[in-house]
Amino acid sequence: MAEHTHHLRYTLTAAALLSLLATGCASQAPQGKYVDGIHQVSGKGKKSEITLEVEVKDGSIQNAVTKSHKETESLYLNAERLLPQIVKNNGHEGIDAVSGSTYSSNGILEAVNKLPRTDGSKPEYQSVGASEKQQDEFKLKWSIQPQLGLIKGDYYYEEARFRQGHLGSMIIVLDSANPEDVILAEFKESGRPNYYTRLYQDVPKRMSEYNFSMGKKKGTAWVQSALTMEKMMVEKDKLTFEPNPDYDPKLANKLNQPNRLKYLELDIVAGASNSIQQSMVPLTAKIYDRINDGGTTLRMYQNAEKMLDSKGRWTGLTSVLRFVVDTGSQEIVDVYYDEIFADSKSEIRDASLKKYYRQSKYDSINYIEPARIGFNVMFDGLNAHVKNGGSIFDINDLPATGDSGSYAQTGFTKRSDSWDRYLEQAQLLYKEMRADKVVRSHN
Repeated sequence: MAEHTHHLRYTLTAAALLSLLATGCASQAPQGKYVDGIHQVSGKGKKSEITLEVEVKDGSIQNAVTKSHKETESLYLNAERLLPQIVKNNGHEGIDAVSGSTYSSNGILEAVNKLPRTDGSKPEYQSVGASEKQQDEFKLKWSIQPQLGLIKGDYYYEEARFRQGHLGSMIIVLDSANPEDVILAEFKESGRPNYYTRLYQDVPKRMSEYNFSMGKKKGTAWVQSALTMEKMMVEKDKLTFEPNPDYDPKLANKLNQPNRLKYLELDIVAGASNSIQQSMVPLTAKIYDRINDGGTTLRMYQNAEKMLDSKGRWTGLTSVLRFVVDTGSQEIVDVYYDEIFADSKSEIRDASLKKYYRQSKYDSINYIEPARIGFNVMFDGLNAHVKNGGSIFDINDLPATGDSGSYAQTGFTKRSDSWDRYLEQAQLLYKEMRADKVVRSHN
C-alpha cells in the first residue's frame, strides 16, 4: 500500500511538472508585435487626420493602405511612399519622414504607432524629421538643356495672364517647309506680381530656384509637366486637346484621377496642372487658330552651344541665342540670350557655380554676375536696343560692355564675358539669316 501510494505521488508530481513546463513554454511562446485583425488607426497630418487601414496577421503587418485624408494631394502621395517601408519593417520605428512631406509623414507614422500591441503597451509617439541624406539629395529629375545647334522655322508666340495674375507664354515653331511639323514648343510662366512669397513675384519659373522649392513642398517640380507636354507636342505634332467629357472639378487635387483634368490626354501631367490647363493649352489653341488663319511672317533663328574651357572641356554651361525676325520688314523683333547650367552639380566645373544646376543665369534669383549687374538687366537692355532699331553688333552703350572700374558711377565693374559669347553666336545667326535673305544689314 505504501509502495502504491509512493508510486501514485510520483506519477502525480511528474504530471504536474509536465503540465507546469507546458504552461511555461506556452507563456513564453512569441505572440507577435501587434494584435491580429484589420485595424483603422489615425494620426494628425498638416491639414487633416490621416486614417490608415492596417491588416495584421500572426502579429505582423501584412498590408497598410490609406482610408482617408484631406492633405495636399501631391504632398501626401510623396509621404505615402512610407507604407511599403512600414510593412517591411513591421512598424514605424526607425523610419524617417519624407523630405518635403514631413507633416503628412508623421501623420502616417503616428497612426501606425496606435496599432494595438499584444503586450498591451501604448508607447508615446515622437515626431521625426527627414534624414540628413534625404535633405542633401534632391531626387526629382528633369532636364532644361536646350537642343544643341541651329533651329529655324516659322515662329508663333502668345502670352496672357491667368488665374490670380500669373503670366504664361507659349512659343511654337514650325518647319517652314512643312507647317504640320512642330519643331519647338516652349512654355514659360512668371509668378504673379502679388505672389504670396515676395521672392517669386514676377520671377520666371522655368529655370529658376522655384522648381526646387515647389518640388520639395509638393513632390513634383513645376517645369516637369511643362517639359512633358512640350515633348508630346513636338513628337506628335499635336497642338489641340479635346475637352474631357467626364471632367470633375471635385477631383482637382486627386493626382491619380485622370478626370481631374479638363482635357483628354493630359493624364501625363502631375504638378502644375493649373498652369497647363488654364494657360499652356489655351495659348496653344490660339496659336493653332493663327496657323490656320494666314500663318505668320515671323521666323525664329536659334543656336545653342556648349561653353568650353581653354582645354576644350565642357564647363557645364550652354549658351543659347534666339533672334526672331519679321521677314516682311526684315527687322529683328525679339532677342533672347541666356547661359544655362548643367542638369547636375557634377557636370559644372566651377565649384562656386555648382549650386545653380538646372537653372539659367537669366532666370536664377540668386546668380551673381561677376560684372556686378544683373544678367537679366544686361540682356533685357540688348533686346530693347535691337527692338528700337539698334544693331545686333553695336552693343557699346549697353551695361557691362566696357571696363568702368567704378561700380558707384556705372552700376557695374567690368565687361561681362557673356557679351563675347553673345557676339560669337550673333555672327553665326546673322550669317544664316542673311543667307536666307530675311534680315536687313547690321554693322
